[in-house]
Amino acid sequence: MAKTSIDARQHIKEWGLFFAGAKTVTETLINEFLKNRQKNKYLRQSLNRFIKNSLITKQDGKFLVTKKGIMFFDRLVIKDEFKNIKSWDGKWRLVTFDVPVNFDKKRYILRSLLKDLGFYQLQKSVWIYPDYLAEKFWKLLVDLEINQYCKIMLVEFLENDEDIKRHFKRFTTSNK
Repeated sequence: MAKTSIDARQHIKEWGLFFAGAKTVTETLINEFLKNRQKNKYLRQSLNRFIKNSLITKQDGKFLVTKKGIMFFDRLVIKDEFKNIKSWDGKWRLVTFDVPVNFDKKRYILRSLLKDLGFYQLQKSVWIYPDYLAEKFWKLLVDLEINQYCKIMLVEFLENDEDIKRHFKRFTTSNK
């Protein structure tokens, strides 16, 4: 991956952590945030892209996070949290869903989210994950208005799960 691509991802992550949970941020706070960063020119460019893509709007010296922006930034934070949870309790988290055909976009968003977070696809609408699912995960499903199509199960025994364990690359034979 190119250095600029890595930097861009880092800038998005920094903004994601900055805006997560916020609805309104003053221009003064934004400037203070930028003042303490080395690559503030590029961070400013990222901020302008957020405005261009309607994740943030600017009004009267304030930056307002749109509904689209809230979901985007929350997703970044959840993704970061998922990377940090690595202690398997021996239970699998299964997410199943049945999204009606007239909501294809929501189905696509859900699949994309599950892929981004590192879930393993067992079947077309059945995904699995080994670690605790943070409350923020369910909140994001609610914000995306797809929670009513999802069921989350905690499974203690899953026959023939060796391929799944290999997929997550964290399991040894002692984890059986």
